[in-house]
Amino acid sequence: MAGYFIYSLDWDKFHRFVEEPSRTQLLAFAEQVSDGLDGADEALKVGDPVYDWPSEPEELCDVIRPRLAQPDWYGDLSDTGKSIWERAVIAFSERRKRGDGLDFRCACDDSVYWDVIEIARRHHGVPVDQITDAVISHFGTRPYRYHPRINRRPRWEDWTPSHSMHTPDEVARLLEELKAAGPSILAAPDDDARADYEQLLPAVEKVARAGRLLYVGVDT
Repeated sequence: MAGYFIYSLDWDKFHRFVEEPSRTQLLAFAEQVSDGLDGADEALKVGDPVYDWPSEPEELCDVIRPRLAQPDWYGDLSDTGKSIWERAVIAFSERRKRGDGLDFRCACDDSVYWDVIEIARRHHGVPVDQITDAVISHFGTRPYRYHPRINRRPRWEDWTPSHSMHTPDEVARLLEELKAAGPSILAAPDDDARADYEQLLPAVEKVARAGRLLYVGVDT
């Protein structure tokens, strides 16, 4: 079933990777970027920073290290460049290698469908498809260090991410928003939305208690 897949990462390990990645981590991440560059070679446009990146992982490390430290990973990239970087983040995050991995875990046994999040968004007055200050509006739509304009109505041609990441403080806020929307979700005539809420809420509670990074995968 398409929808959202709920995972988590060790926040301290993720933060260290972003700020001070090991050489092994850099190479592993660079290999994912390299694969993306090879697959999108004809689609990349002159002027996109990614266009001039070397394709060999060893050489890419010197490009990737300073970019990881940037407060914005996506703003200066074309849609193709954004997708290359996003896929590398996803692939690296889901590595299960011990030692230099990010302790990727599944937080919810099954995916949850769109409806439960849409009901929660409506409860909090979040306009359709828009990102606001409410964390629920970021669910599945805002990767780490991606900064879409708040309250902007999206255009059909806009780049669409396929995951979101939420820091521990955002997870705590999301948990409160989900709890507040609970009565609206449980009163809905949608049996699947109610069942999904009863899976999603304890999953987010568990991630919040552990102080982990919430990672939401989107399957369309």
